[in-house]
Order: sequence, then structure tokens, then C-alpha cells
Amino acid sequence: MNESDSILIKYMVESFDHSQPVSKKYESKPFITISRDFGCQANTIARMLKEEFQKKGQKWSILNKEIIMESARKLEMDPRQVKEISESTDRTVMDEVLSALSQKYYKSDRKIRQTIASVVSSAAIDGNTIIVGRAGAAITQGLTPSIHIKLFAPIEWRLASLMQRYHANREHMMKQITSTDLSRHKMFSQVMKGTENVNELYDLHVNCSKLTHQQIVAVIMQLAEEKFRK
Repeated sequence: MNESDSILIKYMVESFDHSQPVSKKYESKPFITISRDFGCQANTIARMLKEEFQKKGQKWSILNKEIIMESARKLEMDPRQVKEISESTDRTVMDEVLSALSQKYYKSDRKIRQTIASVVSSAAIDGNTIIVGRAGAAITQGLTPSIHIKLFAPIEWRLASLMQRYHANREHMMKQITSTDLSRHKMFSQVMKGTENVNELYDLHVNCSKLTHQQIVAVIMQLAEEKFRK
């Protein structure tokens, strides 16, 4: 684990007991958010972008779900429980998860989501960070300089890609696509509270069925060179 990850984990642990809302009045250093349809490989793109920035002598970090899972470990909570709470919109499911936690570690779903938002915002403000998922574009809207990317692809392309990657049958992967896409849509809706069109958040929509990973990274790097120029 690198130093940047450790700082983010420490921040998340401490922010469970921090009640003040995240302010959006900062001007951060450059950062990138990547949102994606299920089946588009955002983490692969993020790693490749990090490598390209390193070639230019720039040190960037990646913020993804592993940070949340590591934080859960430090809190002595099951990572699956934190994931359920942060993503679930079903009160019955959430109540079951929360009731399974000991009183010592009980936190409301709202508090945990606020904590995740605080971690994402903090990473954006610190800068030189690639934020993958977690409604990053919605949480960090208004912070600059930034690039918000949305990776998408036709459902048949995503289905074929996922079946090949996970050696799963069509029916299983179709259920996964449907449930995951819905969960991510609701996550954005909760952050934005229905006040804006989600698609308007993004600087760039990329069809993964039309471009290779290398081509996608090249396009984003070119955009970064223009937008992050001092």
C-alpha cells in the first residue's frame, strides 16, 4: 500500500465521527473521475493513465473500492457490509446489514455514504488522483481542474466481454449487468438528488466497443494536457 492510500484510509476512519458536510468551495489540483457501465474496464484504464503520467514525471494515485475495503478492515468490519451499506437503496437489505454489526461499530447508512463522499472529495482536493466509480463525478462537481469520463458500451458488447472474462453464462451476466447498472444509477441519483442530468457531468463519453484501451488512454491524456496546462 502506498502513502497516498494510507492517507485516504486514515481520513476515512477519522471522518466516521466528523459531522460537518463536505465543502465544495475549494479549487483542487488536477484530478480525473472515471464512471462506467458494468463491463467497461475502468480500473484498467486508470492503471494505464497512472503509468502514462509517471512517464511524464508526474505522480498520480488511484482511488477505487479497495480503499473502502481496506478501511473496513481497519474498522474491524466486514468489507461486504460496508459495500452493502454504501450501495444499497433497499431499506430491508440495509437494515439487515446494519443489525448484523456490533453496537461498537454501528453507523447509519447516511453517515457511511457521507464518509465515502468526504474521502472522494478529499482525494480530489489533494489532486493528482484518478477516482474510479463511487459517483465521483457527482460528488466532485464544481471542483476544478478536473476531467470527468464516462465509459459506456452497447449491452451486447458488455455481455460478451463479461462472459469471456468471468467464464460465466449469458443469463447470469445479464442479471449482473442489470442490477449493477441500476445500483450505480441510484448512487448518482442519491448524490445529485434529481436536480441535474447525470450525463451533463461528463467532459467525455467514450464508447469502449469502438476504441482500444490504448486509444482511450491516448484521448484522455490529450485532453489532460489541454485542460491541466498551467
